Amino acid sequence: MNLAEQPAQRPRGLVVVGSINIDRSLTVDRFPGPGETLSARSLSSSIGGKGANQAVAAACSGADVAMIGMVGADDEGEAARHALTEAGVDTSWVCSTDDAPTGTAWITVATGENMILVVPGANHAWPQGFSKPPPAAVVLCQLEIPLAVVHAAAAAAEGLFVLNAAPSQPLDDDLLRRCDVLIVNEHELAEVCGARRLDAEDVDSLSSAARLLISHGVGTVVTTLGSRGALLCTADETSRIGTPPASAVVDTTGAGDAFCGVFAARLAAGDSSADALRYAVTAGSVSVSHATAQGGYDEFARLSALVGQTPCATTISVE
Repeated sequence: MNLAEQPAQRPRGLVVVGSINIDRSLTVDRFPGPGETLSARSLSSSIGGKGANQAVAAACSGADVAMIGMVGADDEGEAARHALTEAGVDTSWVCSTDDAPTGTAWITVATGENMILVVPGANHAWPQGFSKPPPAAVVLCQLEIPLAVVHAAAAAAEGLFVLNAAPSQPLDDDLLRRCDVLIVNEHELAEVCGARRLDAEDVDSLSSAARLLISHGVGTVVTTLGSRGALLCTADETSRIGTPPASAVVDTTGAGDAFCGVFAARLAAGDSSADALRYAVTAGSVSVSHATAQGGYDEFARLSALVGQTPCATTISVE
């Protein structure tokens, strides 16, 4: 099926427009240096890609989710489609192409941290003339697909448009004005606002950078802070969400995607941004205690029980 042959549309909670990969994950005791050869302790394969990860995270948290993406006309593409379906994601809008293989990510994990190389494949082989997504309360995008597709999805969104600006790159004002919510870490925030670097522990500088983007038309800027929670900035105030009790860090791969998928899912369910952020921070904390990108996502079915361990939002400034 191509994007011009979409099934009949019906309103959804969340539509994710983004990348689909097969992840090849290597576990090592430490990262090799240049020219060095090390033995890996294990190799595993699983579905990944920021778009697929976020769609699965949202589905595992109970959302009604449809995925729009591209895979190759190959065994890996069929495996990815099957895995998404098994996770509860509607794959009616996942299309295949003969022009490129399914995207692949090579992930090396050592002491809980990761290094990732991505071969985009079909994720960069979208056809011309992107069709509008099905009606949804929220449309969620990332930047592992062509920027033209992100622009088209933003322009066509009938509900809230949420953009996770990862991997980081400069964004023009037209796209920023279409972002009801922009989700970034401190490195992505610096890239988008044109700063050389930002200190993740300097809340004032992060808030100032976020407000610069709000002045360019972004509705809300969410800045993830890893183990220290997240910041939520609007035109009126900045608030901070702390973190639940620390989890043993096994693998940080997919933690940011867990955050984004659950945040968008809670917005689609009608939560306020602050409440959605509390769920998202909890999901990110749960995710890091499991291996592979989606290893802990099954636990999101009980987020309502876990979220009580995460502090409520605290207002830290009012403009």
